[in-house]
Amino acid sequence: MDSETLTRTHIEIIPGEGIEPDTGDAPPVFGRCPVCGKPLRPRDKRTGAPAAPKPGTGYESRARCSGCGTILVYLGGGRWRPLEEGDLTDDDRFADRLGLD
Repeated sequence: MDSETLTRTHIEIIPGEGIEPDTGDAPPVFGRCPVCGKPLRPRDKRTGAPAAPKPGTGYESRARCSGCGTILVYLGGGRWRPLEEGDLTDDDRFADRLGLD
C-alpha cells in the first residue's frame, strides 16, 4: 500500500475589528410601538412579507400594533407615531362611515 501525503491550505485569520457583519436578507429594524413599547414586525399588505411601509403614503404607511391595538403611522427609519385626526383623508372618513376596516 502506498502512503499519501496530505497538506493543509493556509487559512488567514482576520481580527474582529476588520470584519463587517453580513446581514444577508434580514429585514431592517422596524422599531417599537411608541404607546406600549412592543417590537413591531410590519408586513406588506399585499404579499404578507416582512417589510417596513413607505413613509407618507397614507393608508399604506400605517400599521396596527398587535400589543395595544393602536393604529400607527410610519415616519421612516424605524420611527412610528400614533395616528392623528389630521392624518385621515376623505377616503378614510368615507370608509369609516361605511364601517369598513
